[in-house]
Amino acid sequence: MHFFIMFIRKTALSALGNDAFKAIVLFAALLWYATAGFLYFELPQKPDLGWGDALWWTLVTMATVGYGDLFPTTAGGRYLVGLPTMVFGIGFLGFIITSVASQLIETRSRRLQGMLQTRLADHIIIVNFTQQEEILALVRELRSDESTGKKEICLIDERLPQIPPQFVDLGVSFVKGNPTDEDVLRRACLDTASHAIILSRDRHDPHADDQNLVTVMVIEKIHPAVFTVVEVIDPRKTHQFELAGADSAVCVNEFAVNLIIQELQDPGVKAVVDDLTSNTEGEQLYIVPIERMKDWRYRELAAWGQERRTLVIGLMTDGRPRLNCAPDELVRDTDRAIVIASVRPQNIRTAG
Repeated sequence: MHFFIMFIRKTALSALGNDAFKAIVLFAALLWYATAGFLYFELPQKPDLGWGDALWWTLVTMATVGYGDLFPTTAGGRYLVGLPTMVFGIGFLGFIITSVASQLIETRSRRLQGMLQTRLADHIIIVNFTQQEEILALVRELRSDESTGKKEICLIDERLPQIPPQFVDLGVSFVKGNPTDEDVLRRACLDTASHAIILSRDRHDPHADDQNLVTVMVIEKIHPAVFTVVEVIDPRKTHQFELAGADSAVCVNEFAVNLIIQELQDPGVKAVVDDLTSNTEGEQLYIVPIERMKDWRYRELAAWGQERRTLVIGLMTDGRPRLNCAPDELVRDTDRAIVIASVRPQNIRTAG
């Protein structure tokens, strides 16, 4: 028996060999000693005592609570059991609590610094931290629409020292590292992500598109099914992103030029665009799947929208918009309706 106890103690402590484990083992040993010792000395005087009572007394004594509902009355119970339990119990308990607290603090710090593996699924990945207010606005827009409002969000950036508290409050995860690195993307659980938004890290850097092009290629290689939207600085490189596999390449500079011209020609266009592209207020643009129609003509869609305070403005056919269609325009079952509404409509069913 003595040999067996020595073998267990030697192998267990040498295998894990850290102070926290040793403290836990000693704490458990003291817990067993105090519980069994209390019963051994006090049971003859109090036959109604059970193991639960003895364990309760041990925990209360170690925590220095001292309720007084149970206490040793024999000399052995007081000096051979109670005294060691009071002296050593609070020390072991304090050490364990401190160790656990330190581990939690360290884990939180590493999470804020983006050093931990995430555990996400069906989430949205945002690549590159541009400006705090811009990313906050992006997150709020995602949270404001029912199609993305419940999805978790993970930010990837290699220059951000740690994620700002505002993003933590919004439930945004953070992975620090180069987004062209496969290991970094896997720490962000790219394999199970539904969408990836790739922003230009520096809009004044002519090579920003080149890095994003590599990022798109790596993302599409790892998870081709993810829907990828990438910001493009040079409109001449838009086609390159499409060849790399990006589902949508948005050239902000080109859009800005077109918007400026439209605002010049028709003042107020910017306010309309702002209203239509914001999920937080006003009306929004939506592209809605069509499930069932009676005669599959555009007029039927328009009538469906009028009944629901939804304006049908066109069709999305093979990825290209057809706006202000003729009433007799044929609608295919693969088309989607382009609508303006205050909330996202459900899939369109005009026929019962």
